[in-house]
Amino acid sequence: MAAYLACAIDKSHGTLLTTACIQFEEDYNFKEDKFAGTWYEVRRLNEPSVKQQEDCVVMNYRLGDKGSFNILESYQIGDESEPIYRGGKAEPKVFQDARIPKFFERFNTTDPADPDTSIDIVATDYSSYAVVYSCTSINSTHHVESAWVLSRQPALAKNVVELVGVFLETRFTREEHKWRATIQTADFCKPTAVEDLSSHSAAGRVRLSIPLAVLLGTMLVKLFY
Repeated sequence: MAAYLACAIDKSHGTLLTTACIQFEEDYNFKEDKFAGTWYEVRRLNEPSVKQQEDCVVMNYRLGDKGSFNILESYQIGDESEPIYRGGKAEPKVFQDARIPKFFERFNTTDPADPDTSIDIVATDYSSYAVVYSCTSINSTHHVESAWVLSRQPALAKNVVELVGVFLETRFTREEHKWRATIQTADFCKPTAVEDLSSHSAAGRVRLSIPLAVLLGTMLVKLFY
C-alpha cells in the first residue's frame, strides 16, 4: 500500500533512528492470497525533519512465485504533483523463530549490492487494515525504523480506527513514536492507475479515464511485469 531507510530508503517515507527494534508478540498464519490487492497508506511514523512528505500513497500487491509479491506503488508530493510510480518486489524471508510474516522488499533497482528493506506485516484483517513495520540494521549498534498503517479504502472506518489506535498505542510506546496522517482526500490526490489494478479499489477516490489509462499502459507493463 506503499509502500516502500538511511542510504537505502527515501526519507520521505518517514524513518527513525533506534538502537533496538520492537519485538512483536503476534502469532498468526499469514494468507498471501487474501493480502494481495490494493492498499492505501493512511498513516506512517513521522520524521519531523522531512519537509517533502509522500502523500496519496497507493500500492498494489500481486501474488508472485513462492509467496512473493510484485508491487506497483504510486505517490504524490504536494498538491501540484502528478502521481509518481515505482515498481518492486517483496520476497519472503524465513526464520525458524518467525511468528509473523517477514519479507525483504526492494524498489526500482537491479543492483544486487543495494540493500533490501526488512518488512514485517505485524497485524492485518485482510479486508480493512494492515500494520507494516520495518527495522533495518545500518551498523552494529543502530537501526532505521519505519511503520505504516494501510487501508483497503482511502480512509479507515471509525470502528477500525479505534482498533488500530489501540494496537499502535500499546506497541509503539517510545516518545519519538509520533504518527503522521497520509493525505488521501479526493480534492488533493490525483487519479492513479494503481487503483484500477484490483477490485478492492472499487470504492476508491476516482476511477481513471480511458485516455489516461492508455497513456500509462506502457509504463505499467515495464514496472509490473
